[in-house]
Amino acid sequence: MNQKLIFRGVAFVLAGYFAFRTIVMGAYFLDEGRWGGSLMFLSNWNLLINFIIASCALYKEYDGKFNSHNLLLPASMGINIIVVILYWVLRAMGAFGENTEDGWDIFDHLRNIYVHLGTTVILFIEAIFLNKVFGNLKQEYGAYMVIFVGYIIWIEAFVAPNNGEPCGSVSCGFPYLFINDLSVTGRIIFYFGVWMLGNFALAFSYYLYQYKERNWNSIE
Repeated sequence: MNQKLIFRGVAFVLAGYFAFRTIVMGAYFLDEGRWGGSLMFLSNWNLLINFIIASCALYKEYDGKFNSHNLLLPASMGINIIVVILYWVLRAMGAFGENTEDGWDIFDHLRNIYVHLGTTVILFIEAIFLNKVFGNLKQEYGAYMVIFVGYIIWIEAFVAPNNGEPCGSVSCGFPYLFINDLSVTGRIIFYFGVWMLGNFALAFSYYLYQYKERNWNSIE
């Protein structure tokens, strides 16, 4: 059987299953009744984007001319790296609060690893080895900015004002506990730092793809 079809089929099943569990069922880091549901969290935005890409990639196996997801691929590479770095660094710093993993079984830990690392590895394999990406940097960077700014507007204008918890020393309602300890100025500085991280992530992704193009044969 076609190796790409197997890979894309597995990627689709994994992304679909975890997207359903975390976004539709809201069974991951979610207190019932909180406004915004599972989509309060950037990692779940990232998971939804990766599911869309996995769906498009699998469809491409049956329609070789289908290529509409390529504009989203470079943008998603930057978002994926942001999610991985921020999650594991902030987790190590205890920024999500204490006892966040109380009651987890082995499956919960495996799901956590997939959502915050595994889906990113799969996405990069799809983007780097199975596609032609970075064809229009201006449009691709624009797609990244739409996702990045869209999430900030989402939590600032909708999620935080409609939730009374969690609470920090400054505010309440932001989905990540540590953000509630930041003033408006502090949040702007934090968002700017994350934006810079995303820019470096995109530059790294571009370099990685160009390195592959120069040194390895494409699987396509």
